[in-house]
Amino acid sequence: MKVNLISDTVTRPTPGMLDAMMNAAVGDDVFKNDPSVIALEEKVAEYFDMEASLFFPSGTMTNQTAIKVHTQPGEQLICDKYAHVYNYEGGGVSFNSGVSCKLVDGHRGMMTAEQVEKAINPPDFYHSPLTTLVCIENTTNKGGGACWDFEELKAIRKVCDDHGLKYHLDGARLWNALVARNENRKEYVELFYSIRVL
Repeated sequence: MKVNLISDTVTRPTPGMLDAMMNAAVGDDVFKNDPSVIALEEKVAEYFDMEASLFFPSGTMTNQTAIKVHTQPGEQLICDKYAHVYNYEGGGVSFNSGVSCKLVDGHRGMMTAEQVEKAINPPDFYHSPLTTLVCIENTTNKGGGACWDFEELKAIRKVCDDHGLKYHLDGARLWNALVARNENRKEYVELFYSIRVL
């Protein structure tokens, strides 16, 4: 049996998966009446020890919502030049939130705290957009699935705290990073203002 791991989007459902989908309990999610969605949201919230979680149809939609929540039009976010929010979300950062991206030349999609701090625009310089958000992706897509060092993530959080910035995790493959690094998922919750998982 061949397994194609190039992307989760090429996955074909097995007969068991199709059976589970056909027999799933469903309802109207607009009115919060879909038991499957409710169960998923509750399970993810419990897993991360959070008050609540929200189901979104796509990871892109999730990231774009987080960016919108954390920013105002005309502001700027900092991300690595390989970040999914910049390269693969159809210009949503600028269209949906009116925000620009300051790209950092990191290593395999990962920035250092020092690079992040250098990328912050002076808040009193009105010719440049106000920096308000830092976005990171773990594991990195264009970085070949590289896992961030948790100590570096903590150092970036300190930079964010020192400069009043929000901190978003595009955790598309966070499960992989948690296993590969033997990390505690709840530490991520304490570190980030918002987390997207797939």
